[in-house]
Amino acid sequence: MKVLLVNTVPTEKNGITNVIYNYYRAINKQDIYMDLVTINTPEASYRDEFLQNGGRIYTLERNLRHPLHYIRCLSELARGYDILHAHGNSATMVLEMYAAKKAGVPVRIAHSHNSNCKYHIVDKLCRIPFYAFCNARLACSSEAGYWLFKNRTFEILNNGIDTDKFHFEESKRLFIREKLGWVDCKIIGHVGNFLEAKNHVFIIDIFQQLFLRDVSFRLLLLGKGEKMEEMKDRITRMQLSDKVYFAGATDDVNDYLCAMDIIVMPSLHEGLPLTLIEEQANGLPCIVSDVITREADKTGLLEFQSLQTTASAWADRICKIVLSEAERGEQSVQAIESIRQCGFDICGQADRLKEFYKSLLK
Repeated sequence: MKVLLVNTVPTEKNGITNVIYNYYRAINKQDIYMDLVTINTPEASYRDEFLQNGGRIYTLERNLRHPLHYIRCLSELARGYDILHAHGNSATMVLEMYAAKKAGVPVRIAHSHNSNCKYHIVDKLCRIPFYAFCNARLACSSEAGYWLFKNRTFEILNNGIDTDKFHFEESKRLFIREKLGWVDCKIIGHVGNFLEAKNHVFIIDIFQQLFLRDVSFRLLLLGKGEKMEEMKDRITRMQLSDKVYFAGATDDVNDYLCAMDIIVMPSLHEGLPLTLIEEQANGLPCIVSDVITREADKTGLLEFQSLQTTASAWADRICKIVLSEAERGEQSVQAIESIRQCGFDICGQADRLKEFYKSLLK
């Protein structure tokens, strides 16, 4: 079985890339051969992972304004594959579906990872041909599936994680807190790239309200992106620079999660964020916007808050949650067990994906 994966967003530290690589690491590669198409030149670590497992990575320029060259190159590349599996957020995956159809690929999977997209007009124009060329559909949640596929049938494939990797460790908590000089502080955290949808302006406004209530609050931000410098400037103007730490894109996500006391995620739109599953596995309480699917709560650790309420109201709830005396280690153990029972352990989900591939080729 030959599968060509296509990542329609940059292959770097982001949600969709993490999902692709989590599945690639966990799937039983006996009798399955997988290659990856990226739209940027990924870092060596991303390239090496495929190369060391016998796969290949191809980089193609994906330009929505001038798509013909991309379609021609992808179509030539896709010849001889049994399955093309595209990961994305919108009907612009019509480019991948059409290229695969043109190449004679029998199974053309579109995998929806969000409940909204950046280019609404383009998405709307692409819908009819997208539905015509796509013949298999996956989604990370029911909301993400309905957003892209409407009333057409689709399978939900959970964004699985390596649950063992994200358990809480007191030693990691102390190490990061000592490194930051925040040993006795209350640390609010957020994991996500600096993009419009992540709503960092509101996160900073919430933090300002928290700091007005209690000067021991600190803000820890993981990720990178186009709005990062803008957020740094905003924090400087608020005279909070020494109370906020930008960790950037890091491989040590769980170490930083251990150091945090609560996650705040006031996203404007999401599918089912992989990071929320990881954060719950760490035993972290999370206060999130009500646009995020309720399917994300696998542990009882999520609290949903309206984006229509003020930053002050969010701060009030955070204060009450942080002051509760929950036993973090035990909370993490219980959360991991719940996540496994709900089908979010990556090994089980990787087996499901392989069986899904096989069923489509019968």
